[in-house]
Amino acid sequence: MNAAIPPAPPSGSARFFALLYAPAGLRDALSRLLAVADEIGAEATRTLEPAVAQARLAWWQLEAERYAAGKPQHPWLKSPQSGAVRSPPIELAALIEAEAADPSGLQLRRALFIAAAELLGAGPLTALQRQALGELGAQSWQPPHPASPAKAPPALHGVQARIAPLLVWAALAARAAGKDSPLRGFADNMRAWHIARRATAGRYIPP
Repeated sequence: MNAAIPPAPPSGSARFFALLYAPAGLRDALSRLLAVADEIGAEATRTLEPAVAQARLAWWQLEAERYAAGKPQHPWLKSPQSGAVRSPPIELAALIEAEAADPSGLQLRRALFIAAAELLGAGPLTALQRQALGELGAQSWQPPHPASPAKAPPALHGVQARIAPLLVWAALAARAAGKDSPLRGFADNMRAWHIARRATAGRYIPP
């Protein structure tokens, strides 16, 4: 396994489809962003001693400074090998600030969707767009009841084409909160394709 490359998300997961429908030239950068966010928020997904959690966060705060100076230590943040396409920068400081403010991970998910949208070229974002993206990120982590699926707020209609991977992610995460069905895999494939196609055309309105 190449330590410089983040592990791929499980096949068929919401993240899998988000990366699948991301532009090929940005897929590596988005994969790194998602993986780094998981590392920053690791204490939200497993029980850690307070001292250990604080030490992890302190390390990431130092890493953000090193990253800004072009000298990161984490292999996922280092520049690709010579000749490879250079990845857009990750909004690392914003992710760490969100985690420090709310160890539950909810604010980190909000910050992650904003950072992902900017990485995908949706910026510069307005305050309303940032708020809407944050809500979409929160829904991807704590999906709403299946009867109230994740939606693309009006503020995001103008950037739907850019954030199509995030709309796919949020919609499938909401679907995952429902009951399994025998055709789940095929249905998710078709739903992801349908969402990405309509979002790219700026016409995605969730049912």
